[in-house]
Amino acid sequence: MKLYLFSTLIFSASILLAQENALTILDDYHKAIGDQSNIIKIQSIYSFADCYGPNGPYKTEVSSAKGSKGSKTFFRQIRTNRPDYIGIVHGEYYWTKGEDVVISNKNSASMWRSHELQWIATHLKDRFHDPKYEDVEEFNGTTAHKLSVIDDLNKMAYLYFDKHSDLFLGFTILNPFTEHQETIHMMINKWEKIKNILLPSKVEFKDKNGTYVLNFHTIKINQVNPDVFDVTEKIIATKKLMELHELQRKAHFDRDAKLLVSLLSEDYKEISNGKISSPTKENLLKRFQNYFNVVTFIEWDDKEPPVIKISDDLTIAYMHVNKRVKLKINEEIQEPKIYAWTATFKQVLDDWVITSITSTDLENRIEKE
Repeated sequence: MKLYLFSTLIFSASILLAQENALTILDDYHKAIGDQSNIIKIQSIYSFADCYGPNGPYKTEVSSAKGSKGSKTFFRQIRTNRPDYIGIVHGEYYWTKGEDVVISNKNSASMWRSHELQWIATHLKDRFHDPKYEDVEEFNGTTAHKLSVIDDLNKMAYLYFDKHSDLFLGFTILNPFTEHQETIHMMINKWEKIKNILLPSKVEFKDKNGTYVLNFHTIKINQVNPDVFDVTEKIIATKKLMELHELQRKAHFDRDAKLLVSLLSEDYKEISNGKISSPTKENLLKRFQNYFNVVTFIEWDDKEPPVIKISDDLTIAYMHVNKRVKLKINEEIQEPKIYAWTATFKQVLDDWVITSITSTDLENRIEKE
């Protein structure tokens, strides 16, 4: 028992020492780039880079700012002969902006935020937490202090700092879009002083597809237009509709007929096979539960993001869905099927309910003669 207690104390002490050493490394780094007293004055950073990757040249524009619920990010990638790709993060809202607003996810938001290199450099503790000192290791040809941290997706990442200059050399993170352990390397190759703060001006990313070089030719401090982060009422409504869409998925995997029926309006309609029906909630509950009792869902996944349109007065909406469904019936796995449907919604107080679903599947399509 005493040996166990002694071992526990030694282990706890080593963790505390690793944390203290990590904080010392971070403090030295902040002093090296311009001291914490200058860093805290930064409310926003704008940057624009000429870039080159495995698929040719492109440009990257990033705006970052402080927010009441964490930092805010505006990410734009510009390529010739295609529409700009725009991703925005504001608190719990993540969306892409184009012809339609599409609610995104934490993985995409994390990737967009990985490009705000100047904000990361000045706000490391906002992006990464629980730092621990690991070892001295070579990184990008330089002897470096290595810290382990937890990133914004609660995954392990590593930060590297020049042992001699104390400058941040880069990080390694796990690719948020792959299930296996695929690593992305970010390396800072050049710094530029802007308003008494050293900021990254040339950066490389490396992943399994190759090397991406970002040359930042424009960096501005505290000159970002806050309107670029605006969360409109339609974005809020779109997010709620996507949450409703995810609840339908949960109901299928949990075989929860009550949850599924609770998402439907009292005047709910079904349109399929040339018929319009108005089933009662009691009949729907019985039908769904009987169905769920014999099936187990393996897939109920979007083939592409749903298309959502909302009326200007935010009272009605529709959603086009294209879904791949694979299930098991009585322990026998069925061939996957492709479904497409349109769901209509109305707002009741602050909630949305499904008022109708018009459904088709690929097997029952009408062929042109």
